[in-house]
Amino acid sequence: MSKVLSQEEIDALLTSVVTGKESESETLEKSQKKVLLYDFRRPNLISKEQMRLLENIHEGLARKFGVFLSAQLRMIVDMHLLAVDQIMYSEFVMSITSPGAIYVGSIDNPYSQIILEINPQLVIMVVEKLFGGKGDFISSNRPVSIIERKIMKRVVDRIAEEISQNWASVKDFKCSFTRFESNPEFVQIVSTSEPVIVVSIEINIRGRTSIMNICYPYIWISDVISNPEIQERILFGAQKMSKDEKNLIEMNMELIPVELRAVLGKSFIPVKDFINLKVGDVIRLNTKTNSKISIYANNRRLFNAMLGSKGENYAFKIVSAIKGEEGNEN
Repeated sequence: MSKVLSQEEIDALLTSVVTGKESESETLEKSQKKVLLYDFRRPNLISKEQMRLLENIHEGLARKFGVFLSAQLRMIVDMHLLAVDQIMYSEFVMSITSPGAIYVGSIDNPYSQIILEINPQLVIMVVEKLFGGKGDFISSNRPVSIIERKIMKRVVDRIAEEISQNWASVKDFKCSFTRFESNPEFVQIVSTSEPVIVVSIEINIRGRTSIMNICYPYIWISDVISNPEIQERILFGAQKMSKDEKNLIEMNMELIPVELRAVLGKSFIPVKDFINLKVGDVIRLNTKTNSKISIYANNRRLFNAMLGSKGENYAFKIVSAIKGEEGNEN
């Protein structure tokens, strides 16, 4: 049964209709709508497509450098991209603890300076592990010594190489780190009010997490990704391969050397007989002189052939080709 309205409620409804006032439920619903704040003093200079490009570049960097560091330390190192942020250079400097491990590098095309910032505890742990120690994280934050800087240079040079290689699809350049600083106040690659792009990579070793930051000046990022060819690739993806490019690839493929290997036969002998083998011993194979032999190209069985000779050299004549899964036995 519907509710019977009182005279006061009827008057209130009529008043709201005449004056155009909203009910409390409608007012509450509008107040709950999400409002996105926009800072006109610090606008977002990097579009979503450009940000996605930067993420793809540095995800590859984190993956490849993680494999290198795992091999050097002989332990599992998990590295993944944490964030790509646009901040002011002054904010980046203030976020670095002192003493720190700050490597100042340069990019040659177009020229710019970049910063690689690593947690000093991670640097000390890596150096200790490279020297054969346990490789534990220290509890206190102490400066990195000169000897530790020398040992760490090989690891930092590999990071510079990975930066160059992972940017190669967008821009060819050479990256190198030439200066070390422990005090962030002594490092200034751009003015404090200039925007920078900071790439944060998380490093997980033995359950301990550390952060490695790469700082690019925004003016360099803008100069690189604002290229019309790069913009076209970001918006429309890779273009279809032209006929000339296809012919060039085919020509280069034809010049690649392929090793052909003929397997005359197989034999199974005990380990004792194998150890006692000496020059002049004869091993009986499981094939006859008139049987077909297998021809391998880079460990893939592709042909059947007959054994023979040509002049003073042994030779084989291809009699049939092997197709399908039969050629994948090895």
